[in-house]
Order: sequence, then structure tokens, then C-alpha cells
Amino acid sequence: MARVELDIHLEGRLGPVGRLEGLDDGTLMFRYLTDDLPFPISMSLPLREEPYRDAASRAFFSNLLFENAQREQVMERHSLDFNDVAGLLYHLGRDCPGAISCVPKGEGPAKQPGNLTQDYDPLGPDDLAEIMCSLRDFRRLPDKTRDPSPLAGVQGKVALARLADGRFGFPKTDRNVPTTHILKVPRTADMRSVDQEHILMGLMAEAQRHPVAATEILGEGDLQGLLITRFDRRLDGTSVSRVHQEDFCQALGLGPHLKYQRNGTRERSFSARSIGELLSKTANPGQARQAFLEVSLVNLLLGNADNHAKNHALLYQTPRPVFAPVYDVVSTIIDAQVLHQLSFDVGRANMTDKISTADIEALVMDLGFPRMTPALRRRLVSIIGFVAGQIGEMAGPARKRLGDAIAEQARPIAAALGLKIDIPERDAIYLNRPD
Repeated sequence: MARVELDIHLEGRLGPVGRLEGLDDGTLMFRYLTDDLPFPISMSLPLREEPYRDAASRAFFSNLLFENAQREQVMERHSLDFNDVAGLLYHLGRDCPGAISCVPKGEGPAKQPGNLTQDYDPLGPDDLAEIMCSLRDFRRLPDKTRDPSPLAGVQGKVALARLADGRFGFPKTDRNVPTTHILKVPRTADMRSVDQEHILMGLMAEAQRHPVAATEILGEGDLQGLLITRFDRRLDGTSVSRVHQEDFCQALGLGPHLKYQRNGTRERSFSARSIGELLSKTANPGQARQAFLEVSLVNLLLGNADNHAKNHALLYQTPRPVFAPVYDVVSTIIDAQVLHQLSFDVGRANMTDKISTADIEALVMDLGFPRMTPALRRRLVSIIGFVAGQIGEMAGPARKRLGDAIAEQARPIAAALGLKIDIPERDAIYLNRPD
């Protein structure tokens, strides 16, 4: 028997596309209410008449919940367990990522497109500075500010819209219209990370051909934030709407804990082979496969060992999705406190400095390429040469450690591809290994 019933909506459609039920025994069940859809809500939940039971339903819907202050508050206020996905979405599901929303049965659509000249309350320069200060110092918005996004909280992020006149704004209280940007503000001690992530996103865009989310720096000195353009939005003049998207955990039917291959099993994990199978179902498999390979190589070269399944996404605008633009590029190996094990194995290697020629060739095959062709090898070698060529430019407080990380990563990868290249000596990076 259903304890909680939620209608599942996609922005732009009048009626619900499906229903999620939280049953008395603690399990979930999802079923589509219509087959008149341009695409399913997930690659892991194809359109069908038969309901999806707990494992498949939980894998998709649990990934809609952020682990932040709002979730903690709802759990305490309503005595809900961390794993009560339906109960949490009852309170938090109106503003899920992308175009999807989960609302109590019969409530009606939660999301609607916005008009950038009418549906937002503008923020003045002082308002924006106050918000940035509060995110920097307290990891939350000022008390008088209505929280417009589930991003705000312990993560030090806020979602906002850039209006038609260039100012920023929050959606009006009575309108659940889209934001267009995410603003990340670190603590004072981590302020260099703003410049570092901006540099890395720029290098990612230059080194390979796949689109990368645009970034810019707001503020200066000890109060800076990284402004990131949302890739799951469609702008048409002053009109803005959400584009349905899902991360790779959802598309692969994996719960959020399985975002790393090491946490999965042989049959169910974020592995190169499962990624290759997923990309084969996209609108342009060859293009997606090439893009993912190049993006993964650049992530390795930049020291981003944390490119896990929730940092990759699919975008839905036609019956088959496309590989979404790159986002969240961070050089994790400069932080000795985090594990530097790869998010998914490259061949048999789980650390960059263990990658061999055979491992690179295995990765290529696992992703769905028939073989490592001379043309593909030349392309990968050119990417390594470009990224390694940036090492000499990496000087100064924000850039030096990035250069150290690239030098550390480029040596074994270049050797694995038989590339003889002069990589400048830099300070050693301490690699935090799983053993």
C-alpha cells in the first residue's frame, strides 16, 4: 500500500508523466502514466507499461536529492530517515535538477519557463556582495534571503539568474522559474580555488573539442566567486526554460554511492565498459565516445581524479540524449587529504602513474572503439602535448600547484602512448593511494 504518492512532472507538459510511490514496507515503485513522451525520464527507465520496482526506482530518484542543509532540516523537522527517498522528495522534489519535479499527487506542475524581464527580483551590487560574504563565511545565504535553490547550504553555492539587463536576480517567490547560473564561493582559506577552477575549465575547453560550461570570476581579493553557466537551460530571447538532464549514475541505474567504480560490483559499476554501453545509446554514439575519451584524458592530465559518474550527464531534447557539456573540473591531486584513486579504472590501472600502453588500449576498446587506430593515437598525443605545454606558464600563487599536478600526471600518460616529450621538473605531488 502506498504511504506517499508523488506525481512526476517534466517542465512544459501539463500533466504528470509518471507516479512514484513510497510503499509501507519502505520500498519504491515508479510507473509511467503516459507513453506519449519524446523521451523517457532516464536511460535506466525506458518507457513501458509495467511498473519499476525498488532497485530501479531508487537508483534514479535517490540521485535527485542533494546532501545539504535543506535535506538535514527536512529530516529533522519531519522525522524522516536518510533513505526515505519518497518522503524526502515530498518536501524537496519541487526543485530537482533539470526539468523534472516530484510533487504530491494532484498538486500540479511545479516548474514553469521564465521570462527574464518579469519573473525575477533583481539583486543590486550590495545584495550580491552580502550573499557572497555569507556563503564564504557561513556556507549559507543571509537569514533575510529566501533560499532559491537546493544548492545553497554546506556546499557554498547558490543558483541565480542573469537578467536581460545584465543584473542578477532570484525567481519571484510565487514562481518556480529557472535560474541560469550557479555561483560557487569558497571559504577565505580556499579563495585560490576560484582562479584555479576557472583556469582548468578554460584549459579543458582548449584541449579538446567537446563543449565546456562557461565560467567567469566575480569579485576580487578575499571575496571571489566562480560563476558557472548552466548547461541544462534553453534561452530564446528573454525566455528561459529547463532542459531535462540526468547524470551518469541515473542513466546507469546506480545509486549515488556507486558514483565510483571501486564501490560497485563487476556487474553494476561506473566502469569504462558500462560507460561505453551507455554512450552507444546516445544520439551520436561515435561523437559521444570520442568526446568522453578526450574529456577523460584531459581530466587525467589536469589532475582531476574525481571525474565520477555524477560529474557527467546526458541532455534530452530528442528521443535519444546527447553527452552534456563538461562541468566541475578540479585538480584533486593537489589536495593530499583526498584519495587520488581514479573514479573508474583505465584498463587495469586505478592510479594515473600505473597506466600502461595496454591500459590505454583497453580503455579505448572498453569505450566502444574497434581499436586504437594511428589517427586516434595521434589525436591523443596532440592533446598531451598541448596540456603539457602549459606547464611553463603555471606560476604564481594560484597556478603553481596546477603546473605541478600537470607535470606529475603527464609523465606516465605520455610514456604510455610512446610520446617522448620534455616535461619540466616541478615540485613533487604527494599521491594519496588506496593502499
